Amino acid sequence: MAGGFDGSSTWKLEHGQVRLINIDRMPIHHKALDKRRVSRRKKSPTEETRKRSKMLTKLTRGASKADLKSEPPARPTTPKYLKDYFDYDKNSSSEESASDEDKTKEPAKTLDMSQKIYLTACIKEGVAPRRRLLKGLTQDGLNVNNCTLAPSDIKALAYALTTNMCVTSLDLSGNEIGREGMEYLVEMLEENMTVTELRLSNARLGLYEVLLLTEMLSENMRITTLEVSGNDLDDECAKCFAEALKYNRKIKKLNLSHNKFNETGGKILAKSIETNDSIEYLDMSWNSIRMLGAIAWGDTLYNNVDLKHLNLSWNGFGDEGAASIGEALEENNTLLTLDLSCNRIGFEGSRAIAKALGNNSSLESLALSQNPVTTQGAVELLTHLQINDESKLQELLLEGTQVTNEADDLYEEIRGFRSEFKFVHGGHVISPDTLAFKTVKPEEKNCRSNKS
Repeated sequence: MAGGFDGSSTWKLEHGQVRLINIDRMPIHHKALDKRRVSRRKKSPTEETRKRSKMLTKLTRGASKADLKSEPPARPTTPKYLKDYFDYDKNSSSEESASDEDKTKEPAKTLDMSQKIYLTACIKEGVAPRRRLLKGLTQDGLNVNNCTLAPSDIKALAYALTTNMCVTSLDLSGNEIGREGMEYLVEMLEENMTVTELRLSNARLGLYEVLLLTEMLSENMRITTLEVSGNDLDDECAKCFAEALKYNRKIKKLNLSHNKFNETGGKILAKSIETNDSIEYLDMSWNSIRMLGAIAWGDTLYNNVDLKHLNLSWNGFGDEGAASIGEALEENNTLLTLDLSCNRIGFEGSRAIAKALGNNSSLESLALSQNPVTTQGAVELLTHLQINDESKLQELLLEGTQVTNEADDLYEEIRGFRSEFKFVHGGHVISPDTLAFKTVKPEEKNCRSNKS
């Protein structure tokens, strides 16, 4: 290996020998292992002399047995550049490397304190330093997602980040954190003063890891962005997050998508978000929130005045959940974007939302794609948008829903006084679909025909 540990507390790199940090005396080490800081006694001169004598005797005996005619082995050289410690090119010759070094003559880089701590921790834990991680310690964002980090790697990282003052965003997604890794991570976040964004998506978090994380969030008021999507979290985990959100008033962006929250978990989380005054962006997509859980989100939108962006796509809201959302949108004038795609919303549900669009004055984007809203549901949505002069809706997404010429005419009328309005649908049909005729009452049909 080019560069390495020389037996003392120095690390040989391109700029010479660097004195490393004694991480045994760092706060996180003693918290994790419950050790006391002790001062080590220096060895007596007699002991040092005896050891040196034994070592010289061994070397002398080994040299006498060696073949003097054989060529001595090549002595490993210390790399000139930091990048040479981590990788090398098997196909490049030594002559090419020498010529490249002569051309570049890059100045030696000085290691940051957290980088020195990281290298020391890697030696202590017996893991290979990651070039990507070492470089990220001096940047705002440290992204080591999908790097197959083991708990020992995370422990070395935790040492480095304990006193780091550069990193504000930490992405550990795609790594199997585990119990031990989460313990180190939580201890670090209690000491660190700069990390505000934490991403742990697809990290195979279980209930124990979530308990540690949410306990930390109850006291840590520096985290503003948290992503834990794709971890198969269940309703028990939902209780942990709901409890943490009672005390945490700093998180602005929360991503809980691609988990296994059911009706109970959806209801618990909706209740906690209802009284939360900090979260502005919330992603609850790709869960299994249905029935009473879906209705509870309508109550949340009715009472919460701080939420700006809400993604509830790929759940099972149905017409009942859509009706609850529609009632809330009539009163809510702070929500900017709402995604209800793939929620089994039919004509009745779309009509409830259409009625809300006739009174809402804040919503800028509404997604109802891949829902069976029918051709008549599309007409209802556009009709109520047309009569609302205060509407700020700039985007209506109905992908997968076919529309008639009547919807096209309404769209052109809206574009006449709102040129930025965008309407996306699933194509055109000559006549309304059969389902639309079945859902519309006969008196409503006659009323529309008389108007035309």
